[in-house]
This record gives sequence, C-alpha cells and structure tokens, in this order.
Amino acid sequence: MPETHPHRDRSTSEPVDWPQAPTDAQSRPAGRALAAGQLTIRSERRDSTYVVVVVGELDLATAQRVEDELLAVEATDVEQVIVDFAGLTFVDSSGVHLIARAEERCRTAAKRLVLRSGPPQIQRVFALAGADMLAFAA
Repeated sequence: MPETHPHRDRSTSEPVDWPQAPTDAQSRPAGRALAAGQLTIRSERRDSTYVVVVVGELDLATAQRVEDELLAVEATDVEQVIVDFAGLTFVDSSGVHLIARAEERCRTAAKRLVLRSGPPQIQRVFALAGADMLAFAA
C-alpha cells in the first residue's frame, strides 16, 4: 500500500522521471511570487527513494518544517533520500545545520542522503559553512 502524507504526493509504481524543482506555475498561484520567508516543500516516494523538493527560503523561520518532513521521510523504509535545492533562493546556518543532522541520521540508519545542488549562491553558503563536503550531486 502506498504511503501517504498530508503534504506528500502519492507514490506510484509507474516509471517516471525524477521530479525537478517546481516551476513558478507549479509552486505557487499564477501571478504571485513567493514572499520573503516562504518555503514550499514537495516530497514524493518512488520505490525505495523519497525525493524532497524545497523551494524558497530555508532559514530559522522555515527550517523546522523541513526538519519535520525529513524526519517523517527517514522514518519510512526507503533506502535513499534525495533533497533537491534547485528552487532555493536563500539558506542560512539553520538550514545548513539541519542538512548536516539529516546526513548523520541517514548514515547511522544506513540510508543514502543525496543533495541536489542549488543555485550558486546556495552552494556558496554551504561552502562557507564548511559543509560542502556533503554528498552534493549536480
């Protein structure tokens, strides 16, 4: 039986491409931009992998939502968790720390955490924080 969660897409067994960061039309109503401090999270299970897409600003105000989502995903029987940062516009140290904690939890639980790189300004924050050694994929 597929896992469901109030803000997750339902899993499917049909072969499809991995989700990419949502476009403006997918992540917010037409004609409206995400306001400062807003974050959209979309997660979807595909077989033994969960993809968590975060769009907007990952900071002290939004980090707990991402942490809660990752904890819920990690509690499932998936083998791999992909976190897609392509839609991030801002990240601060609280976002960097939550990803470092998620990486540690996944390693301890024998799950693979893969981070899809964000825009250059996002990757720069991880590099400046010394967290660029995390498993970022293109």
